[in-house]
Amino acid sequence: MKGRTVILVLLGILIVLGAVIGIIVVQLFYRQPFIPPSTLAAMMSLTPQGSVTPGTGTPMRILTATTETTPTPTFPPYSTPEVLFTPVITDTPGPLKEVCGTTGSYILLTVLTDITSQDTLFNGAIGFRIVNVDFSHERIVVYALPPELVFPDSNLLSYGLMYPSLSGAFNSIYNVERSNADAISLASNGTARLINENLGILASHYMIVDTANIEKFANSLGSVDVKLSAPFLSDEYDMARGSQKLDGSMIRKFITYKGGGGAGEWDRVLRQNDVINAFRGIAKKYEPAAFVKMFINQTEDGFASDLSIEQLNQLVCLANSIEPVRFRYFTIPISRLNINDDGTITIKDQDSLRANIANSLGGTGE
Repeated sequence: MKGRTVILVLLGILIVLGAVIGIIVVQLFYRQPFIPPSTLAAMMSLTPQGSVTPGTGTPMRILTATTETTPTPTFPPYSTPEVLFTPVITDTPGPLKEVCGTTGSYILLTVLTDITSQDTLFNGAIGFRIVNVDFSHERIVVYALPPELVFPDSNLLSYGLMYPSLSGAFNSIYNVERSNADAISLASNGTARLINENLGILASHYMIVDTANIEKFANSLGSVDVKLSAPFLSDEYDMARGSQKLDGSMIRKFITYKGGGGAGEWDRVLRQNDVINAFRGIAKKYEPAAFVKMFINQTEDGFASDLSIEQLNQLVCLANSIEPVRFRYFTIPISRLNINDDGTITIKDQDSLRANIANSLGGTGE
C-alpha cells in the first residue's frame, strides 16, 4: 500500500505539471494573432468599409494613410543601392520648415486625358505621374508611369478588371461611373489603390487635366515657348531640339503623339515634361493665386482636383520658388519592364521596381 500511495502521489504531480504547461502554451502561442496588431491596423486603413458597388457615390478624397502610430517597417537589403522610402519627413529635427504658408509633404496622383488619342479604348487617359510635393524640403519630384503598365494584383474585381493596366483601370471606372457626380473621384481613387497595392506608393490627392483644355489655355496666350529636349519627328512634323514657339493645337499634338516601338511612350513622357517646364515658366510671371485663377477659368471642366484653391496656390508657389534642380523628373527604366507584342507593359521584378520608385521620390533634388 505504501508503494502504491507513492505512485499515486507522483502521478498527481505529473498531471498538475502537465496542466500548467498546457496553460502556458495556450497563452504564448494559441491566443496570439497570426498578424501583428500594427499590421492589422495598417491593412484595415487600406480596406474600404463595406462592399464597393459600381454606381454608388464615395467621398471626394483618395485613400490616405492610417493616422495610427505604427512601428517603421524594416525591409531586407537589395542587391542594388536603392533604399525604400516612405514619403514622410523624418530627418528634420524640431518644427518642420514652413514654405508657401504650409509644411510637410504629400503624394499627388496626376492623370492626363485626351479624347482624340488613338491608343486608348475609351476617352483616353494617356499620362500618369506620381508626384512628391515636399514643402519642408522645398522640392517636387515627378515620376512617370506608362499608361499600358499592367498590374498583377487588382482590387477592381467589382468592375470586372482582373489584370488591368493604368489606363484601362481609370478609363473603365470612369465609363462605368460617368453618370455619377463622383466619377472622376472614383476613377482616381481606384487607380491610386491599384498603384499603392502594387508599387507601395499611396497618393493622398489627385489632379486630372485634359489636353483639350491645355490647348485652349495655350491659345489664350497666343503661343507658348517650349524648349524641346530632343527632336520631334512624326508623319507631320520635324522639329529640331531647342526652343520652339507652339500654339495650342501644336502643343496638343506634341504631348499626345506616340511613335511606334517600345520607346514610344518614353519619348512622349519627355515631350510632356517639356510642356510642364514651359507652363512653369508662364506661372513664374504671375502671382500663384492669379495664375491658378487664370488657368482654372480657361480650362473649365477640363481640370479636376481634390486640392482646394488654397492648396493649389501653395503648389504653384512652391513650383515657382524652387530652383530647377529641385524640380526633378523620373520615369520607370525600360530595363525593369517587359514590352509585349500586344502593346502592354509588364513588370519584371516588382520588389526592385518598388524600390526604384520609392528611392526616386525620396531623392534630395540636389
